[in-house]
Amino acid sequence: MSNTTVGTEGADPGAGSRAARLVVLAISVGLAAALAVGTGVSAMATGSPSATNHPVADPPSASHPPATDPPAADPPVTAASEPGAASPPHTANPEAPGTVVESGQDQSDPFLYLTQGGYFLYTSGEPGPPAINVPVASAISFAEWSPVTDALPSLPRWAVPGFTWAPDVHQFGSGYVLYFTAMVYGTSPAMECIGDATGTTPDGPFTSISTPFICQADQGGSIDPRVFTNADGTTWMLWKSDQNIGGATTPTKMWSQRLSGNGLALVGQPFDIQQPDQAWQGTIVEAPDMVEVNGTYWDFYSGNWFNQPAYAIGAARCDGPEGPCSDSSAWPLLASNDQGQGPGEASVFADSSGVWMLYSPRRSFAPHPDVPPRPVDITRLGFTTSGPYLAAGGPPPSLQALGAGSPWLAP
Repeated sequence: MSNTTVGTEGADPGAGSRAARLVVLAISVGLAAALAVGTGVSAMATGSPSATNHPVADPPSASHPPATDPPAADPPVTAASEPGAASPPHTANPEAPGTVVESGQDQSDPFLYLTQGGYFLYTSGEPGPPAINVPVASAISFAEWSPVTDALPSLPRWAVPGFTWAPDVHQFGSGYVLYFTAMVYGTSPAMECIGDATGTTPDGPFTSISTPFICQADQGGSIDPRVFTNADGTTWMLWKSDQNIGGATTPTKMWSQRLSGNGLALVGQPFDIQQPDQAWQGTIVEAPDMVEVNGTYWDFYSGNWFNQPAYAIGAARCDGPEGPCSDSSAWPLLASNDQGQGPGEASVFADSSGVWMLYSPRRSFAPHPDVPPRPVDITRLGFTTSGPYLAAGGPPPSLQALGAGSPWLAP
């Protein structure tokens, strides 16, 4: 379980259609060219929360499935609800708080999900050779991980191979939805948008939907999808609009919007939850991920340029899933330290026993691919009324043995 209030994987009982996706008017010449070759990027009136997608024949990507009401979610279990779970001891070494996750995935944007009795760890793609679009490994103990496989073997036609980032997985009903960021064909400067894919198991293979899920073309694109499940069972999508496309200095924004019951559409209006307002952030806030602890909503995010030593992880207190969010400190929660310069791209994993943060301990050295590889680190978090802190305690505990055969859930 991750980036959520609860320890369950279900969703709200509502339903939606593909028409409720947030895909804005293609206003750049590059995106118009992409549309002309049939990438599946849809057009709509700027600022509207819904769109009518242009049908695209795009095998092997799936057409949008009909909206259905999923089974009811299990009763929610509040994050860090066990005695003392929200207030573990502070880390003894704040200059080296992270523990390396020995999963064999030296890529950015780590995301941990607990389902079917096992941990599943996803990261940004490996450009290869051989290329892996969405690396995934599974485990019941952080000491031993399965071999890495590709959760998304085939990309949709609009996505450029070798440029997939920031995966997120969530269970809706009996199935799973994978969200990812990818570069859009034919755009200049290169624009990225958020795609989605469906599957029956958490490690895939997932089948991509033929059109982007979120693509704010008038704001430079959309990246960094994360799902948050509220205590009332509603699910929310958090993401960043990419105003810094091509090196621009326009301040970026982080957004949230409710998801439909099947996770394949957005419901209602989007909310602008946070923009850069601290010196260390520069003009960029990105990679939002939310958790609720003891009735308080916290958004963990990265600030500044991803390939600079100033890149760091911040924390903000939010009024709710729709924001607004305000920084709990004028300083980042985790910045350059003995484990590397420019840590960032964090996600939050929470269950009843505590809250953990996974992240890249050092910055990316552009251009892609990253040199050197970026390991996955994890650190426990604690919370006070004034904000979160880096805590001692290592990774989440091992899970109960799964029975005979391979110790891994994924082959």
